[in-house]
Amino acid sequence: MLMAVPKIKSTQDAAELAAEIERMESSLKTLKAELKRFVDQNGAIETKEKVWNYNVAVSWEFHESGLRDMADQLVIEGMNPWKLMTISAANLKKIGWSEEVLCQFGQKKETKKFSSRKR
Repeated sequence: MLMAVPKIKSTQDAAELAAEIERMESSLKTLKAELKRFVDQNGAIETKEKVWNYNVAVSWEFHESGLRDMADQLVIEGMNPWKLMTISAANLKKIGWSEEVLCQFGQKKETKKFSSRKR
């Protein structure tokens, strides 16, 4: 059941809508936990548009010499490994370098994402 989307006319309206979104997201989390519990016991559930079940996500973790060997193999195959291999934002945080230092090696890219975060 979809609710009517209210028009925001004031900061107060916006704050009330944000609070309602937070309430709905909390409810959604609770509902998904209950559905997950049911699927754990009974298997996949199908709706008209989706199948709710566990799906496998595959990722790879390479050891240091493997990365070096992979980069060498990419060069042999005519590819630039540095266009394919990147350092994640999480790993950049671990390195702990300032933006000033990082700018010596590349350029900053910012992407806007609409979301909420804890105060």
